[in-house]
Amino acid sequence: MQVIHTDAAPTHAGPVPQAVEAGGWIYVSALFGADPRERAIPEDARAEAEQLFDNLAAILTAGGAGLTDVVRVGIVMRNLQQDRRVFNEVWARRFGEHRPARSALESSAFGRPGENARFMIEVAAYRG
Repeated sequence: MQVIHTDAAPTHAGPVPQAVEAGGWIYVSALFGADPRERAIPEDARAEAEQLFDNLAAILTAGGAGLTDVVRVGIVMRNLQQDRRVFNEVWARRFGEHRPARSALESSAFGRPGENARFMIEVAAYRG
């Protein structure tokens, strides 16, 4: 197992890597739409989703992969009914014709206190 790290995406406060690679599989840890330098979550849902995909792309690139290598995404949304449409629009544009498997659920109990992130994703990608 190899740890994947890039300064182009936010890091975790605890002992959690951004991602790990094993046997061609890349597993991205809980990922948010925070700015990698300031760690701030955008106030706008669309801007947060865009930043989240920027962060994901940066981590995958650091692991020698890209968005078209993503096989599965688990999504947690703070308000699923309110923000799903915006998230789906960004998802469809960023992934293009590529459609990884996914699940989405709603929870208000994720992220760091006070961050108020709307989205968190966990990703599995296959580099082959």
